[in-house]
Amino acid sequence: MNAYRFLAGLLLSLTLFAGAKASAQSCTTLVNSQFSWVQSSNNRWLSVTGVSLKPPTGTVGPVASYFTGTLLNYVAPVWIYNPATGVFTQTPARLTSSANSGRQSFNDRSYFSTYASPSRWQNFSAFATDNIQLELDATGKMTVILNSWSNTRVSVTSPTCSGNVLTGFAGSSVYSFTFEQLELI
Repeated sequence: MNAYRFLAGLLLSLTLFAGAKASAQSCTTLVNSQFSWVQSSNNRWLSVTGVSLKPPTGTVGPVASYFTGTLLNYVAPVWIYNPATGVFTQTPARLTSSANSGRQSFNDRSYFSTYASPSRWQNFSAFATDNIQLELDATGKMTVILNSWSNTRVSVTSPTCSGNVLTGFAGSSVYSFTFEQLELI
């Protein structure tokens, strides 16, 4: 355990011991536990479930989405040299999913269900989902890659965490993610 983690843990413990209230915490503990889980065995991965809420803009009403995906690939950090500036920068380690491995459904894509009686209107159509990928990097940045929309990237760059929930904003939209650690036995 390095000195920084020890000091951070000690400060967090003292804060909790003193009875201070904290509604959100750093995502370091959550992110580190997810990376450790995936890296500890080839048979381990993360199931990610998330929701997003986008406020109304112009003539478009508010939009809510629900998405699922898996994180199973570890990508090591890479040093990149920029010859124009002479500067090395490091990309953070990432957990990734395969292209089109996740699905996202929306409240504004609905259908009329005649499967059960009585027939009824259903939001979040299972017949109109988008294909997505997910990425979580070691800094806590969570990215949803919209494969159905030219691989547009939507990133939550300054998340807060509470327990197993990572939450943050991408523009005016709020995103929330939960993680389930799974293992093939």
